[in-house]
Amino acid sequence: MKVSLQQIIASLGSLLFATLIAFYIDENPARIGEQPLVIRALLSSIAVVALLYAAYPIHIFIGGMPVTYVLIVCLPALALVFIFYLIILPIKAGSGFSAEQLASTLISDRSSNGIIEVGFRYPIFTPTILVRNSELFTRSANVFLRMEDENGESNLFRAVRAHVPGNNLSVEYAVQGMLSQNDEYLFNPLIVAPNQTLSGQVVFIISNVEDGETFTEALSGSYRAQFELRDLENGRLLLEFPLQHN
Repeated sequence: MKVSLQQIIASLGSLLFATLIAFYIDENPARIGEQPLVIRALLSSIAVVALLYAAYPIHIFIGGMPVTYVLIVCLPALALVFIFYLIILPIKAGSGFSAEQLASTLISDRSSNGIIEVGFRYPIFTPTILVRNSELFTRSANVFLRMEDENGESNLFRAVRAHVPGNNLSVEYAVQGMLSQNDEYLFNPLIVAPNQTLSGQVVFIISNVEDGETFTEALSGSYRAQFELRDLENGRLLLEFPLQHN
């Protein structure tokens, strides 16, 4: 059986469509991870159908019948997609966040050189952390740094936000603008796709360091220092893990 030019063009168009959907899924895991499992299965099914339609002229060329192609190739392929999303993924999924600190970096300290170079009177602490999301859906969280002294008094610092509301002359706004061009830095909220990890340097503006004391000295003198991941909506504590410093 011959394959017409129209069928070949339609096949190539379907192949391109399937490729675009697969590219969208691969490039937007966090957005896809926000959707129900059925929606994710349907989106993948569209890509599979387009890919199978693109391969249909090959089936015609070898003398196959349309009904045979649908029953033996298409339906089993679609069934496997739904089995993967609705059965296999829930079985493999874990629960909650896990996180760790990978490195400790200080951009500036309470020294004249640091202040002049960076342009702010506060130290900017940029530790590198890694966050894992083992769940079925995308999770969002704000990251904080809590420093507690030997008297039990604590200071809680929120990492710099990606979108700073209000006065654009604030220190937070200026620091975010200065560092946001570098992909190595992460800003609140952290958005982690399902079954994936996110790593980078979070940015803290340490605004309570006393005159004559460096952030390194304040950190070394603290009784306990830890990171906290808190729910984006209600501030509930999701996870805490220790700060490591040299």
